[in-house]
Amino acid sequence: MKRKFRVGVLINNMYSDYGTTVLEGIDKFCRENDCKQIIFPLLRGNTLSQYDFHYDSLSTLINPGNVDVLVVCSAALSNYGKFDEFRKEIENLPPMVKVSLGVKLEGLPSIRVDPSKAIETLVTHVIKEHGRKNFLLMQSSDESYESRERADYFKNALKKNSVEIPKERILDGQFMYNAAYEELTKYLDKKKNKIDFNAIFCCNDDMAMGCKDCLKVHGYAVPEDVSVIGFDNIYDSYEIEHDITTVDQMIEKQAYESVKLSFDLFYKKCEPHDLILDAEPIIRHSCGCVKDKEVLSKEELLQMTNRFHYDGSLQLYNLHFFLLESQEPVPLDKLYPRLAYCFSLFDVSEAILVLYNKPFYFSEDTAFSFPEDAVVKMTYKNQKGISEPDIYFNPSDYMIPPECEENLSSLQVIFPLFASYYQFGYFIMSLGKYEKIFYQTVYELVSKEIVASIKLTQANKEKATLETKNITLEEYSEKLHTLSRTDEMTQIYNRRGFYEAAQIIITQYVTAGKKGLVLFGDMDGLKSINDTFGHEAGDKAIKAEAEILKKIFKSSDVIGRLGGDEFAIVAPEMQLEDFAARKNLLNDECRKYNESEEDPFILSISMGCTEFSAVNSSIDDLLKKADEELYKEKREKKSLKEGR
Repeated sequence: MKRKFRVGVLINNMYSDYGTTVLEGIDKFCRENDCKQIIFPLLRGNTLSQYDFHYDSLSTLINPGNVDVLVVCSAALSNYGKFDEFRKEIENLPPMVKVSLGVKLEGLPSIRVDPSKAIETLVTHVIKEHGRKNFLLMQSSDESYESRERADYFKNALKKNSVEIPKERILDGQFMYNAAYEELTKYLDKKKNKIDFNAIFCCNDDMAMGCKDCLKVHGYAVPEDVSVIGFDNIYDSYEIEHDITTVDQMIEKQAYESVKLSFDLFYKKCEPHDLILDAEPIIRHSCGCVKDKEVLSKEELLQMTNRFHYDGSLQLYNLHFFLLESQEPVPLDKLYPRLAYCFSLFDVSEAILVLYNKPFYFSEDTAFSFPEDAVVKMTYKNQKGISEPDIYFNPSDYMIPPECEENLSSLQVIFPLFASYYQFGYFIMSLGKYEKIFYQTVYELVSKEIVASIKLTQANKEKATLETKNITLEEYSEKLHTLSRTDEMTQIYNRRGFYEAAQIIITQYVTAGKKGLVLFGDMDGLKSINDTFGHEAGDKAIKAEAEILKKIFKSSDVIGRLGGDEFAIVAPEMQLEDFAARKNLLNDECRKYNESEEDPFILSISMGCTEFSAVNSSIDDLLKKADEELYKEKREKKSLKEGR
């Protein structure tokens, strides 16, 4: 049977308005042409989770063995971090047909929109039709290519209308509703709630809605007092409550055309080229054009409300039933029936679980490369149910063995399986009839179940091994307790163990009326070591630093590795005047290591400290203060290096 054309989609997330619309456009082409979609979400820019860097590992699966072409959703992904770093990241992916969506990347064909005419049309409309000339600009940071481009087109439109905007009325809303709301609030407070503008241009609709709601709270009406223009034409922008005048950048059409271009480049071998679409100006109520709205009858409104309520309730009820099934962790073999029930509830037609032979340590500072050994532990097909094939393979060659291809539908998403800094494998799941955000939630629930089962299965194996050696249950429990609080790489406390032990000893000393020090250390240049010499060299550097810390601090001190290149110490007998001498000793030991070992890297660490006492005995607060002192030393080292 002929293999389907495989379209890889590298996207920030699949559940935002932008992500959902992009996937609708790609899905439309794939359904028309019987293609397969494989979605690689990276989840960048999420400040709520410190472990989302695990999603970055998914890009390692992007190669010609897994996908034929790649659509890079550059417009969203390039907003996080520096644009040049993002461009190099895409350049470093394996050679294959790639198309950039939304932003021009050097050397790649792109599909993008030209919003200049649409922005000029709306700005001119507000100036000439509504007499508004005192503008405020709500943009994002200068590192965002999209924001810079839209802001420049806006300024050009003002210039053509002989209108200027003072620098103080250019604000940074970070492309987010809350940030724009807060930024405008600060501006209004500064002006003592007296506005010196009568129009706002926002570089996206989220910020436009934030500005609109902020003005309302401060007693100003849109559009009566202030005209508001947005950009994107997301769903919320045309709700009756907001009704934002905006720019439609034809996201769904861009996405459709991006796959079409990649298809033609792959099969027809045509010359790479760019396609530029014109954005469309959308005039609505927020600029001042009051129009008649469609009036629904009471019966139609009731029917619509009932439909929304039913769809939302059904999804929540299904989640409720799944959570009822998930009260306690169970071993993997007993988990699979529970997962099959979950998949049937959530309209998931196929799923595949891939596990590494052992958990892989991964942090933001370590380069990721897949372990050579992985196993397909479970496959699910809605008509066949669960199977446990135990097929071993090398994930660097392909993300699943060829014999498992039939288990994958035309639309699938790949998710990493992780807990804290350890990655256990990955999970592939098809998407059903519900919203994309719902499937992100389903994955997170399933992921927690799988990881809990892996840990329980491993614990049961260790227990069985220990019991054969006649170790008592108390000894076994103590061993598990120690393991759960010990950093596997360095054999000192991990984050959890350190926080527990540190708080106990600080409380004991403070209760006795004594003081001591909390120290926070950060290795110098670990990322450079990993990037230049590989993560094995980085691991060796971490282990060496841990040994030095154990050597120069007392056995009664609490030493822990908080993750990556970060170490912390509680030294209850140490005083502030002792810190300089201890830091010199630390530097000497690092120098001795560098002179005696033939490693290609230089071992070095920066450290800050603060005193704990009855006034401040919270380990969280103490570490923050020690971290502040640490970065003073980092800055001093940088200044010395640069010769200042």
